[in-house]
Amino acid sequence: MALGSTNSHYAGGVADNSPAARALPYSVVPALRAAIVVITGLVITFTPGHTAQFGLVALGILGIVSAVGFALVALGLPATHPGRGLHIWQALVSLVVGALVLALQDAGMILLLWALVFWALLVGVAEVFVGGRLSRGHALRRDWMTQGGMTIVLAVVVLFQPADSVAVVGLLGAWAIVQGVYMAIASIALRFPTSVKD
Repeated sequence: MALGSTNSHYAGGVADNSPAARALPYSVVPALRAAIVVITGLVITFTPGHTAQFGLVALGILGIVSAVGFALVALGLPATHPGRGLHIWQALVSLVVGALVLALQDAGMILLLWALVFWALLVGVAEVFVGGRLSRGHALRRDWMTQGGMTIVLAVVVLFQPADSVAVVGLLGAWAIVQGVYMAIASIALRFPTSVKD
């Protein structure tokens, strides 16, 4: 290291091993979430036969994988980060719903409808609520409120659908792709923030 250079991971020539230095950069979180939902959306899109059982399996796998992803990123964030509690909540909801629908995948359309609505509302409302509590200048406020809002819209649209598994599973797939693209863009924006000049 050249003399006079600075490095946030060093203090007085000694490596900074504090929790803040080891914290997960938040840009990883939307990138991971984007990968999970986009893969789900593509699998749904290119799989023929959108039966209720297929929808329950897709929702169950999405829930379980999302729960693992949420838990891992939450543990990597500092204890004071506003996303830590949010993602732990989302992990718990996703795990419960995912495990339930996988265990009852033969239950049919009624379970698919209500499990999807229940999951989307609990996950989406929490994201909008936590995002809305952030200051207006916070980098994550708009992303969380937009992502949560899209998930709430999914719940509302599905709620007013007839018992049509093709429509409901298709809506889940469409939401996953749109949400994933938004999260990928959000991850890039967080990774390479633009500087505002006065």
